[in-house]
Amino acid sequence: MAVIRPRFSNGQIQEMLTERLKRIDSAILTRLQYIGESFVKNAREKADFTDRTGNLRNSIGYIILKNGVQMYENFRRTANVEVSIKSGRNRGQKRNTKGGKRGMEAAREVAANAAGNFQNGYVLIVVAGMEYAAFVEAMGYDVLTASSEIAKRDLQNAIKSIKQKMTRMR
Repeated sequence: MAVIRPRFSNGQIQEMLTERLKRIDSAILTRLQYIGESFVKNAREKADFTDRTGNLRNSIGYIILKNGVQMYENFRRTANVEVSIKSGRNRGQKRNTKGGKRGMEAAREVAANAAGNFQNGYVLIVVAGMEYAAFVEAMGYDVLTASSEIAKRDLQNAIKSIKQKMTRMR
Protein backbone atom coordinates (compact mmCIF):
# COMPACT_ATOMS: atom_id res chain seq x y z
CA MET A 1 0.00 0.00 0.00
CA ALA A 2 1.42 3.38 -1.05
CA VAL A 3 1.21 6.30 1.31
CA ILE A 4 0.47 9.66 -0.27
CA ARG A 5 1.95 12.56 1.63
CA PRO A 6 0.92 16.11 0.77
CA ARG A 7 3.62 18.64 -0.05
CA PHE A 8 1.59 21.42 1.47
CA SER A 9 0.20 22.28 4.87
CA ASN A 10 -3.25 23.28 6.05
CA GLY A 11 -1.83 26.75 6.62
CA GLN A 12 -0.75 26.99 2.98
CA ILE A 13 -4.24 26.02 1.82
CA GLN A 14 -5.76 28.61 4.14
CA GLU A 15 -3.31 31.25 2.87
CA MET A 16 -4.17 30.46 -0.76
CA LEU A 17 -7.92 30.67 -0.10
CA THR A 18 -7.53 33.92 1.84
CA GLU A 19 -5.55 35.44 -1.05
CA ARG A 20 -8.24 34.41 -3.55
CA LEU A 21 -10.95 35.95 -1.39
CA LYS A 22 -8.97 39.19 -1.17
CA ARG A 23 -8.67 39.29 -4.97
CA ILE A 24 -12.40 38.67 -5.39
CA ASP A 25 -13.22 41.35 -2.80
CA SER A 26 -10.90 43.83 -4.52
CA ALA A 27 -12.40 43.05 -7.94
CA ILE A 28 -15.95 43.59 -6.67
CA LEU A 29 -15.13 46.87 -4.93
CA THR A 30 -13.13 48.15 -7.90
CA ARG A 31 -15.98 47.40 -10.30
CA LEU A 32 -18.57 48.99 -8.04
CA GLN A 33 -16.41 52.08 -7.68
CA TYR A 34 -15.94 52.32 -11.45
CA ILE A 35 -19.68 51.98 -12.01
CA GLY A 36 -20.42 54.57 -9.30
CA GLU A 37 -17.91 57.05 -10.76
CA SER A 38 -19.27 56.54 -14.27
CA PHE A 39 -22.80 56.98 -12.96
CA VAL A 40 -22.18 60.31 -11.24
CA LYS A 41 -20.05 61.66 -14.09
CA ASN A 42 -22.75 60.85 -16.60
CA ALA A 43 -25.62 62.08 -14.41
CA ARG A 44 -23.90 65.34 -13.49
CA GLU A 45 -22.74 66.15 -17.01
CA LYS A 46 -25.66 64.91 -19.11
CA ALA A 47 -28.66 65.64 -16.92
CA ASP A 48 -30.87 67.92 -19.01
CA PHE A 49 -32.47 70.12 -16.36
CA THR A 50 -31.62 73.78 -15.82
CA ASP A 51 -29.39 74.43 -12.84
CA ARG A 52 -30.78 77.46 -11.05
CA THR A 53 -29.14 76.95 -7.64
CA GLY A 54 -26.83 74.00 -8.29
CA ASN A 55 -28.42 72.05 -5.45
CA LEU A 56 -29.96 69.29 -7.59
CA ARG A 57 -26.81 68.60 -9.61
CA ASN A 58 -24.71 68.79 -6.42
CA SER A 59 -27.04 66.26 -4.78
CA ILE A 60 -26.06 63.51 -7.24
CA GLY A 61 -23.65 61.04 -5.66
CA TYR A 62 -23.01 57.50 -4.49
CA ILE A 63 -21.72 55.35 -1.68
CA ILE A 64 -20.44 51.78 -1.67
CA LEU A 65 -21.02 49.54 1.33
CA LYS A 66 -19.45 46.25 2.27
CA ASN A 67 -21.37 44.48 5.03
CA GLY A 68 -22.87 47.78 6.16
CA VAL A 69 -19.54 49.64 6.26
CA GLN A 70 -19.03 52.52 3.86
CA MET A 71 -16.01 51.86 1.65
CA TYR A 72 -16.21 54.66 -0.96
CA GLU A 73 -18.26 57.74 -1.74
CA ASN A 74 -18.50 60.55 -4.25
CA PHE A 75 -20.33 63.71 -3.19
CA ARG A 76 -19.02 66.94 -4.71
CA ARG A 77 -20.09 70.38 -5.68
CA THR A 78 -19.91 70.19 -9.47
CA ALA A 79 -22.69 72.51 -10.63
CA ASN A 80 -21.91 75.49 -12.82
CA VAL A 81 -24.42 78.20 -11.97
CA GLU A 82 -24.40 81.82 -13.08
CA VAL A 83 -25.56 84.21 -10.33
CA SER A 84 -25.96 87.94 -10.09
CA ILE A 85 -23.89 89.77 -7.53
CA LYS A 86 -26.37 91.48 -5.20
CA SER A 87 -24.20 94.03 -3.39
CA GLY A 88 -20.93 95.89 -3.49
CA ARG A 89 -19.22 97.63 -6.35
CA ASN A 90 -19.77 94.63 -8.69
CA ARG A 91 -23.51 94.65 -8.05
CA GLY A 92 -25.53 93.41 -11.04
CA GLN A 93 -22.59 91.62 -12.63
CA LYS A 94 -22.69 87.88 -13.21
CA ARG A 95 -20.31 85.30 -11.83
CA ASN A 96 -20.12 81.52 -11.98
CA THR A 97 -20.38 79.40 -8.86
CA LYS A 98 -20.48 75.71 -8.02
CA GLY A 99 -23.70 76.27 -6.10
CA GLY A 100 -24.22 75.76 -2.41
CA LYS A 101 -23.43 72.84 -0.15
CA ARG A 102 -27.10 72.12 0.51
CA GLY A 103 -27.42 69.59 -2.33
CA MET A 104 -24.29 67.71 -1.36
CA GLU A 105 -25.39 67.56 2.29
CA ALA A 106 -28.86 66.34 1.28
CA ALA A 107 -27.30 63.60 -0.88
CA ARG A 108 -25.12 62.37 1.99
CA GLU A 109 -28.14 62.25 4.30
CA VAL A 110 -30.33 60.35 1.82
CA ALA A 111 -27.53 57.87 1.07
CA ALA A 112 -26.81 57.35 4.79
CA ASN A 113 -30.51 56.70 5.48
CA ALA A 114 -30.66 54.17 2.65
CA ALA A 115 -27.43 52.53 3.85
CA GLY A 116 -29.11 51.61 7.13
CA ASN A 117 -31.17 49.05 5.22
CA PHE A 118 -28.12 47.08 4.04
CA GLN A 119 -25.95 45.29 6.57
CA ASN A 120 -24.77 42.36 4.43
CA GLY A 121 -22.96 42.05 1.13
CA TYR A 122 -21.81 44.66 -1.34
CA VAL A 123 -24.10 47.60 -2.11
CA LEU A 124 -23.87 50.55 -4.50
CA ILE A 125 -26.31 53.33 -3.58
CA VAL A 126 -26.78 56.18 -6.04
CA VAL A 127 -28.86 59.23 -5.13
CA ALA A 128 -30.16 62.58 -6.16
CA GLY A 129 -30.64 63.92 -2.66
CA MET A 130 -32.86 66.93 -3.23
CA GLU A 131 -36.48 66.27 -2.33
CA TYR A 132 -37.69 67.62 -5.69
CA ALA A 133 -35.55 65.31 -7.88
CA ALA A 134 -38.49 62.98 -8.60
CA PHE A 135 -40.66 65.98 -9.51
CA VAL A 136 -38.05 67.19 -12.02
CA GLU A 137 -37.94 63.67 -13.53
CA ALA A 138 -41.76 63.59 -13.67
CA MET A 139 -41.65 66.84 -15.66
CA GLY A 140 -39.73 64.98 -18.36
CA TYR A 141 -36.17 65.94 -17.46
CA ASP A 142 -33.41 63.41 -16.90
CA VAL A 143 -31.88 63.56 -13.45
CA LEU A 144 -30.89 59.92 -12.82
CA THR A 145 -32.92 57.68 -15.13
CA ALA A 146 -30.57 57.45 -18.12
CA SER A 147 -27.51 57.06 -15.90
CA SER A 148 -29.32 54.39 -13.85
CA GLU A 149 -30.01 52.32 -16.96
CA ILE A 150 -26.35 52.48 -17.97
CA ALA A 151 -25.23 51.59 -14.43
CA LYS A 152 -27.67 48.66 -14.32
CA ARG A 153 -26.26 47.26 -17.59
CA ASP A 154 -22.66 47.81 -16.40
CA LEU A 155 -23.42 46.08 -13.09
CA GLN A 156 -24.93 43.05 -14.85
CA ASN A 157 -21.85 42.82 -17.08
CA ALA A 158 -19.53 43.17 -14.07
CA ILE A 159 -21.29 40.36 -12.19
CA LYS A 160 -21.04 38.11 -15.23
CA SER A 161 -17.34 38.93 -15.67
CA ILE A 162 -16.48 38.34 -12.00
CA LYS A 163 -18.35 35.00 -12.03
CA GLN A 164 -16.37 33.91 -15.09
CA LYS A 165 -13.09 34.89 -13.46
CA MET A 166 -14.03 33.03 -10.28
CA THR A 167 -14.79 29.91 -12.32
CA ARG A 168 -11.31 30.10 -13.89
CA MET A 169 -9.69 30.44 -10.43
CA ARG A 170 -10.62 26.89 -9.46
